[in-house]
Amino acid sequence: MQALLENEVMSMYTQDCVMSEFETLMERAKNADSALKSQIENDIVSKGMKFVPELINHIQNNKGITRGLCAMSLIRIGRACESMIRQAAKMNEEFAWAAAAILREMA
Repeated sequence: MQALLENEVMSMYTQDCVMSEFETLMERAKNADSALKSQIENDIVSKGMKFVPELINHIQNNKGITRGLCAMSLIRIGRACESMIRQAAKMNEEFAWAAAAILREMA
């Protein structure tokens, strides 16, 4: 029982760290020049699947320049995140057009 509790606490802590790291990158991107945005995108892509849920969520729930950065990051991560994008599109019809565009760019 104790081990299950410790695993759950560790999982919550890990999710919070990922969210915090992602949100920090998105805040930095809002006022960044193109060179810094490129560095941020490269950092996100280097993390691979770690940020995919946050990238998809950010595209669905935010407006502005960071949406493009998130979409390009998903495109660069590639087919590994295709199923997550398709699932999100099924759950949110308003995201379907963005998902279709991202998936087309991956091809």
